[in-house]
Amino acid sequence: MINWRPNPAKASLWLALSVALIFAGQVPAHAQNANAPAEFFLENTSPQGFVATVDAFTEAVSDAGWSILGKTNMAGVLSERGFTVDPVLVFKPCSGAYSSELLGRDETRFVSSMIPCRVAIYKTSAGDVVISRLNTAAMAEMIGGEAAPTIRQSGVELEEIIEGVLERLEQ
Repeated sequence: MINWRPNPAKASLWLALSVALIFAGQVPAHAQNANAPAEFFLENTSPQGFVATVDAFTEAVSDAGWSILGKTNMAGVLSERGFTVDPVLVFKPCSGAYSSELLGRDETRFVSSMIPCRVAIYKTSAGDVVISRLNTAAMAEMIGGEAAPTIRQSGVELEEIIEGVLERLEQ
């Protein structure tokens, strides 16, 4: 028998997130996709092709001391099921330092379903290559408490990695 008791604070957080996603109407200036809910997703268009962007991202993650714990080829998975979509790779970059800080304490372990981070690199039907991810800073503010500073800092570091990728690809 499962002994489950709802946590009012977490329930309120998820309710607020759901409402925000439903009613989000504008996309921040740094986001490229007009269909993405405001502030929750960040996207940048790569100045290079798909393979070059993937290679630069994986190298930059490693150079920053992070690991890629997994990569899912969504187009390949869907193709095996009879669907055709443009290329989409979903990476699971992870910083051991931030993850261990969050997972090492009962008070912050509830964020384990958000670990590792997710970064998607996909190709649009127009041929653009996009780097997409959750806005970790916005999520940190919503989560609050003891987990927020670590989530915020990991997001800052991941954004620095992606900015470096884009700068490198522009050269």
